[in-house]
Amino acid sequence: MASIKKRGEYQWRVRVEKINRATGLVHKESATHNTKAEAMNWAKGVEAALAEGRYNDTRVIDSTYLRELIERYKKNVSPKKLGSKQEIVRLEKWLKSDLADRIVSRCTARDFADYIEKRRGDVSKRGGHVAEQTIKLEIIAISNVFEIARKDWGYKELENPTRDISKPKGSGMREVRIEPKNWERIADILRKCRNPQYIVIAEFAIETGMRQDELFRMCWKDVDLLGRKVIVEGKDTSTTGQRKKRTVPLSMRAIELLQSLPRSINGSDPIFQVARKTSADGLSRAFTGACKAIGLEGGCFHSTRHEAASRMAPHYPMLTLMKIFGWKTPAMAARYYHASDEELLAGIDRMQQLVAQSA
Repeated sequence: MASIKKRGEYQWRVRVEKINRATGLVHKESATHNTKAEAMNWAKGVEAALAEGRYNDTRVIDSTYLRELIERYKKNVSPKKLGSKQEIVRLEKWLKSDLADRIVSRCTARDFADYIEKRRGDVSKRGGHVAEQTIKLEIIAISNVFEIARKDWGYKELENPTRDISKPKGSGMREVRIEPKNWERIADILRKCRNPQYIVIAEFAIETGMRQDELFRMCWKDVDLLGRKVIVEGKDTSTTGQRKKRTVPLSMRAIELLQSLPRSINGSDPIFQVARKTSADGLSRAFTGACKAIGLEGGCFHSTRHEAASRMAPHYPMLTLMKIFGWKTPAMAARYYHASDEELLAGIDRMQQLVAQSA
């Protein structure tokens, strides 16, 4: 609200104060004019500029540490995402870095480029170098923090320094397949685990291509055994917490696996945690250990999704396959579909048969 006072015969003092509701800061502007009309026009112009965000008020970003934004994002945004656990782990990594104690307005692209180079020199838990995909996901996580702060939290003057760096390319096509001969050996190892659900979940994953998080969220109310389908809540990268749903068809083997499991009275209970508490971490360790035991280098639980995509791809149109797996672009599908040599030869044989029949 503008305050105008006459200070002399030809002096009108005008003062404008406006609260930035997003940050809680009060923006103050003042000036002196020869007439009251000039003072009123100036005040209207300032108020309009403040309302439209055309005044550069950097006080809030000059007094905020990156740690504060990360903590706020971790508390209010990450829990609404399907992959919240993984993102929080990446944010914890940032909280341990020196950049966390830097004023956000002083964070530069060079800082994050240096972070990438430093991470490339770190040793992973497995003993090798940190994977490019791991570093890429860490950069994406901190970039999301900057973007949400800028768009939703009133930090309009905040720049996202990660926009101006060359990001790691990450993983390309997933080439590790769990072909039938490998699956039988992995299955034998999983059957010997203390938790009998490991083998069921792993085989169900290959039959459906569902992500691990989706499998552990799946409830009986989501399953239609007669219609042979399951409604899956997919990934959500927004702040609304409303995940997109998709329909995944169930093979006869997938139906058999579900029917072999105990069923709770409450349809909202997770299917794979009815009989006993089954953890995603425990399943991942068991599956990765089984892959190592048979010499399948690079194999992990997510390889089941790759195998499912490679098996389904020859039988579905691209757009249908994208809907089943929850992919947004054909490029994402290309990362997962990897035909074996036998499948390529079989395709050539089918083509030759069709040509011969049409001749």
